[in-house]
Amino acid sequence: MSRSKEKRIKKFRKKHIWPSIVGLILILLIFILVMVLAFDLAVADILQRKWMDSSSKSVTVSDLFEDYNAGTKDEIEQKVLTYIEALEVVDAVSVVDADRKPVWSSSGEYPVMDELIKWDIMPQLSEKEIGIIIADEGGQIFTVDNGEIGINEDVIIEFLMASGVEEDIEYMGYDDMPTARMKLWLVIPVNGLEVLVLNNVPVYYTDLLMMGVCIILCSILIAVFVIYYVISMISMFRSMHKTTKIIYTDMVTGGDNWLMFIKKGTSLLKKNKKARCNYAVLHLKMRKYRSFCTCFGVNKGQELIEKFYATLKNEIQRNEVTAHHENAAFGLLLEYTDAAQLEERIRKIESMLSEALPGIKTYFGVGVYLIGQGENDIEQLYNNAMIACEMLGEESENKIAYFDVEMNNRKLWERKVEDDMDRALANREFQVYLQPKISTSEEVLGGAEALVRWIHPTEGFIPPNRFIPIFEKNGFILKLDDYMLEEIAKVQAEWLAQGRKLVPISVNVSRAHFTREDLAEHICAIVDKYNVPHDVIELELTESAFFDDKKVLLNTVQKLRASGFRVSMDDFGAGYSSLNSLKELQIDVLKIDADFFRGADVEERGLLIVSEVIDLAKKLNMKIVAEGIESKDQVEFLTAQECDLIQGYFYAKPMPVAEFAEKYSE
Repeated sequence: MSRSKEKRIKKFRKKHIWPSIVGLILILLIFILVMVLAFDLAVADILQRKWMDSSSKSVTVSDLFEDYNAGTKDEIEQKVLTYIEALEVVDAVSVVDADRKPVWSSSGEYPVMDELIKWDIMPQLSEKEIGIIIADEGGQIFTVDNGEIGINEDVIIEFLMASGVEEDIEYMGYDDMPTARMKLWLVIPVNGLEVLVLNNVPVYYTDLLMMGVCIILCSILIAVFVIYYVISMISMFRSMHKTTKIIYTDMVTGGDNWLMFIKKGTSLLKKNKKARCNYAVLHLKMRKYRSFCTCFGVNKGQELIEKFYATLKNEIQRNEVTAHHENAAFGLLLEYTDAAQLEERIRKIESMLSEALPGIKTYFGVGVYLIGQGENDIEQLYNNAMIACEMLGEESENKIAYFDVEMNNRKLWERKVEDDMDRALANREFQVYLQPKISTSEEVLGGAEALVRWIHPTEGFIPPNRFIPIFEKNGFILKLDDYMLEEIAKVQAEWLAQGRKLVPISVNVSRAHFTREDLAEHICAIVDKYNVPHDVIELELTESAFFDDKKVLLNTVQKLRASGFRVSMDDFGAGYSSLNSLKELQIDVLKIDADFFRGADVEERGLLIVSEVIDLAKKLNMKIVAEGIESKDQVEFLTAQECDLIQGYFYAKPMPVAEFAEKYSE
């Protein structure tokens, strides 16, 4: 898998639920902080209002002492007692003079004060200076003076904690149930006296009701949000899981696809760093799968692939992997003990797959790469197995091929050829060589065949068998054939201008050309650019072209012959329908395959067949060319049989155009 592709998949898979969880936690924290702040503000507001009400009543009580003297003393004291009894927030009132000596107390007790720091907390209620004293049950008095207006829970608690009396916080009334109370001495100066009012501020449940409702509503809101968020995260997680499953699911088999094969295979090989197990990667391919789909339909073909996958899935062990690759090809990563055991298992798998089509014989090709220690690039290893399988071709039998270095070298060469071929054509690295055809009757030049040679700038001379098969496979042969035809047309035009006697030069036309119905017009257009007579160009096609679109072939040959071109059949006898092709295909020249003149049966059977073919061709008004002739005995035999032309090393090897022109100049 390419790095960019792997990175994109990992990036998608890393879209975890963590960001959502972190987001949920942050939002919860924000809600909690807001709730705490709202609670704190509500408590402070309640305490502030209670304190303001209590202070207002304390000032009202202290105002009674404006005219306090010996004459009004009893009356004022009685009124104060009445007030205390009527006012819930006032527990006691004590009066001291300027020297802090007791004057009168409703409860008979006076707070002990070594020092009283005045604290103006409510100037809006009275112009009098009001001080605050916080007392515990034992009468211990604490004074507060922080220069602030108002009082709240935090101020009191902070003061008590700073004074080292943490246990007094509960006494303050914040946690007393069912009500909370706050006892505070209020010091109010009145006409030289100091009136000390003990405030007992109650906080009832009704005071906290609104705050509770607010907290409940906030809690419900948080719960609803959290539930919604959790449901959203679960939905997202399930959606990611489904999407991930789709990414790793093969659309044909419904099982693991190639990405999952790479993922699992790489993981297994990385865990096997110490080579505790022997692993082999296999490319298993059903031969002629396209033919099966043509006969039975694409749907049946896909059903067959599903059956194959199910069979393979049941066969593999825990630490093995299989997946559908493409068409009817599967990848397998198998454990094995030795080569014999592995091959036996492969044969078993082939047998099991064959049972998926009862009554129909199926054949498989298997490419195998035995994985060495430390190798974990599953894609490259599988590619090696594919290379091994490709070397088997499409033979109708089960075969196993093991990858070796030579296979890789051939694949690298094929890649190099494909990389260089367009440049080579543009730079005219493909050179035309001519091999003469000699007349048997007069032993003079009767024609020639154009052959291509590649003069590579770094590889040097490259023979045709090293690049022509590659070109035929990748389709570049079409361009090369056009190039050769045009080069021969140029040569013939040049020789015609020089006044030389022209002989027919044959040019190969690959079977791939016969897929186009306008081939005859295409060939005429190339040759006519150079005003060369058509009869000096011979178009040579192989017998295998007859197995393609017969109608197009026959129509094209008819058009070419009508245009004046000579048409020859190359490698006659190499196929399986030679006589049938002669019956339907009207051609001018028949080239007998060189294999008839090689082997142990030349004297007894080969020469007899050649003799009969020559006789048959003459009866069909065809000229005969025997190629690949290398000995004098062969020449004498062909001459006796009245073969028209002989081509082979006995007379000359293929040579460059300039050398040919010099040797056979007339």
